[in-house]
Amino acid sequence: MAAQFFDRLPVRLTAIEATLREHLVEAAAAAEKLLPSNDEVSLQEWVECRMPGEIELRTDGSGLVLLKPLAKSTKGKGGGKSSSSASAVQAFMSRLPGDSFTQQEEDLRNEIVSALEKSSLSLSAVSKHARIRPAAKALLPDNVPLEEWIERRIGAEVSIDAEGPRTCRLQGANDPPKEKKESKDAFFARLPKDSFLPEEERLRLAIFDFLAAWSNQELATLNSMANDRVVTEAKNALLGKTATNLKEWIERRIGGELRFHDNRRGGHEIHLMDAARPFMAERVARLRHMGPPMGVPMGPPMGAPPGMMYPPPHMMSGPPMVPGPVGRPPHMMGPPMPPRGPERHQERSHRDKDRNAEASNEGATKKFFEKLPTDELLDKELELREALLDGLDRFMAEHPKEEGLALSALGSDKVVKPIKTELLKGQVSLREWIDRRIGGEIQSKMGKNGQVIIKYREGAGPEAESEGADQAVDAEAKSEAFFTSLPPDGFTPEEETLREVLLTWLETFMGSDAPTLIDASANAEIQEAKNMCIPRQSGVSLKSWIDRRIGGEIATWRENGRSEVVSIGMRDQWNEVAVAANAEEEALKKEAKAGKEKQKIREVIDLRLTEMWAMGKEEEGAKEHIRAVDDAEVLMKFCFIFYLQLLKPSCC
Repeated sequence: MAAQFFDRLPVRLTAIEATLREHLVEAAAAAEKLLPSNDEVSLQEWVECRMPGEIELRTDGSGLVLLKPLAKSTKGKGGGKSSSSASAVQAFMSRLPGDSFTQQEEDLRNEIVSALEKSSLSLSAVSKHARIRPAAKALLPDNVPLEEWIERRIGAEVSIDAEGPRTCRLQGANDPPKEKKESKDAFFARLPKDSFLPEEERLRLAIFDFLAAWSNQELATLNSMANDRVVTEAKNALLGKTATNLKEWIERRIGGELRFHDNRRGGHEIHLMDAARPFMAERVARLRHMGPPMGVPMGPPMGAPPGMMYPPPHMMSGPPMVPGPVGRPPHMMGPPMPPRGPERHQERSHRDKDRNAEASNEGATKKFFEKLPTDELLDKELELREALLDGLDRFMAEHPKEEGLALSALGSDKVVKPIKTELLKGQVSLREWIDRRIGGEIQSKMGKNGQVIIKYREGAGPEAESEGADQAVDAEAKSEAFFTSLPPDGFTPEEETLREVLLTWLETFMGSDAPTLIDASANAEIQEAKNMCIPRQSGVSLKSWIDRRIGGEIATWRENGRSEVVSIGMRDQWNEVAVAANAEEEALKKEAKAGKEKQKIREVIDLRLTEMWAMGKEEEGAKEHIRAVDDAEVLMKFCFIFYLQLLKPSCC
């Protein structure tokens, strides 16, 4: 039976095995410090005397040690503890001095107070804090929760909320009470039935201006709109003190203009209704500086009789109402007068909104780059970089005296364009991506002809390949130096914190699909632990650290071996998927490497054949025949033979 059990276990320790190992090593170290060195008192005797009724520690008939819990310490949904757990806590607390702290207690108290002086923290965050956790481990037995020690020993200084999220805070430093928000029913009940509030007008206009400026091929979503700065400001002005969200306001106040449909990613796509199309066309025209809008009025329109209000668009039974000129009939109207007074102010307001739209685009660009890893390029980025470098190499070889390659020409290249479109998705320009992601290799600037050109930076390019190779070796050496500095049979405190945070996050992740490293990096706790654990100058990515340090517990992989996004999951749940995907990725890398080698050989052959053709040594079909060869060694032979042929004097 024992052999079968061990055969089922993986080569590396599972998560529960690692936990067991950690506790046993700590127990052995504690027993060595506590028990007499002459073996007069055994660990079994200490257990039976000092913690009766909690665990069973004995030897069986074969002389093997058995360790079992006699009663599990559990917590019910109401937070109540079992009698055995309560007695264990009471027994521990009774051994502590009543009028002072032990040194270990003093250390733990200082760490907790120091952390809470900065801000209140959840009980979970306190338990996992990089400095609090080791201090708590040194003091508290496993069956005594940190929460119990805080409440019983430093409750006069630190309080834990009894209701809602268990938040720890210093006494007398409570967070300011949250302002009570207006309920949804009360909010919608006070809105006018036949018009908009000024704040509503502002929000509706911000939404339509956002949609008018949307240039992505995919439909705009509620999430992307909610991240727009102008929309957010208008939303906060209207809904900030209410319990109503943006989606509910749109559905209940302008539902006749905009509708939501769920997409495959679980987001809410925004669809424009027919009633809103004229107004949207005018907002697009305004964005393109084609004159003032003449669409659905917001609130009382100019020239309308006093007290007359236009209903919200979703309440209209027909097309949107458009006010006509007041006074003379249209055929008697003279030429339009130049704008003045309120209209001039309105034009300035529109210019301000255009500037706001530009600021919104800057925000979208910032968010695009924030989603990219800071310490490495995605696979699709590497593919785009390779295509750009290849195109630049070809251009500089054919036009060595030119100032640089026009970016517009390279961006429309049949190889570069599809990669660029797939990666950038119209959210940022190719020049922005070059400057911010590979600006150390390629420089972009305005050429003499007024076009944006790119060229290699000084010290980069083909002539610097050997230097680049040296830098790659140096980066690899830094990475290896980092891993060599880590303990081979354990973790540093920073590693332990990062490991615990990742495991906790994965165990609580909701969803049928595996999460991604992008999801993980968006978690503030994980990002903070990563920054503490992995120095930026080491050049080590989170994926590399996971693979090399906790790969037995957590797996990483790219879907089908091709995806730009790295998935992450518990090894015991996703092992088969991860192993298959990683094997496919490795095979694709080898295939790509072999293809690049063949392509380089073909380029050499093309050059030699071109020289031969120019000397009148063309052979019918030879070029096509050579290009059809797949074997790299045969290609090299062809290249060598034709090169010798080129050197022969022409005798016939």
